[in-house]
This record gives sequence, structure tokens and C-alpha cells, in this order.
Amino acid sequence: MQSHRALAVLSELRALAAQDGTRLAAAQSRLVLAEAEVAAARSACASASMRAEVSQRVTLRAEELLAPAAGPCTGPPPPPRDQSGPHGKPRTIAQEVLDFVRLRGSATRAEIIQQVRRTRPGTNPTSVERRLGRLVNAGELVRVERGLYALPPTAAEGDA
Repeated sequence: MQSHRALAVLSELRALAAQDGTRLAAAQSRLVLAEAEVAAARSACASASMRAEVSQRVTLRAEELLAPAAGPCTGPPPPPRDQSGPHGKPRTIAQEVLDFVRLRGSATRAEIIQQVRRTRPGTNPTSVERRLGRLVNAGELVRVERGLYALPPTAAEGDA
């Protein structure tokens, strides 16, 4: 009689251990997802911080350049520029690339990929490389030399 009772208790313990194992696996899976979310949030924060710093420097420099010529401002300041694309949609890889190259004048393939991955965590570098090729083919970017990209000269610059 005791052996039947002992076997029943053992069976119940095994079932409980299996449930605990399942719960542990689920908790570990949720933890991995949460850690990935935290890493993405940190990356987005670092990107936003870098953008804010650059924007502030550009704004200060523009104010320094315009202050003597413009005199005191009488109108309200313009609204802040929205970082999303048209119709509130997120910016595309192409928009990120073109804005980055526009700010720098030129950029290497590695710098462009690094910037896009900063602003769009999880972006595959191959996607960025394909987009670079499409932008060059469309004439929106020029390949100055292997791995170096710039904006094409404008018609006004060509006429000057």
C-alpha cells in the first residue's frame, strides 16, 4: 500500500517538476525578449541623443551666423521639424542615408551603415548596401570612389 502511495507522490512530483521546467523556459524566453527590447531602447536613446546634440550645434551655429544680419527676431519661432516622414510614417532607409550624407558632405559605406543601424536598430547591413546601390542608380547619390558616397552636384553648381 505504501509503495502505491509513494509512486503516486513521485508521479505528482514529476508533473510539478515538468510544469516548473516549462515555466522556467517561458520566463527565460521572456527575459531574452525583454533584454533585446532594452538594448533597442538604449540604441534609440543614443541615436536620439546624438541627433539632439547635432541639431543643437547646428541651431547655435545658424543663430550665430544669422544674428548679425537679421537683427532681432519679431515673429514666433517656427514649429519643430517632425522626425517622421510624410504622413507621420517612419523615415525610410533612403531618407536616413540622404540626410546623413547631406550633413557630412560625403560618407563611407561603413559610416552610412553604422548611422542607419543607430537610427533604425536591427536594420540588416545588406539592406543598406542595396539601398545605396539604388540611390546611386537613381542619381540621388554618387559613388565618389569605392565605398565613398556623396550627393550629386546640383545644376546650379554645374553652371557656376
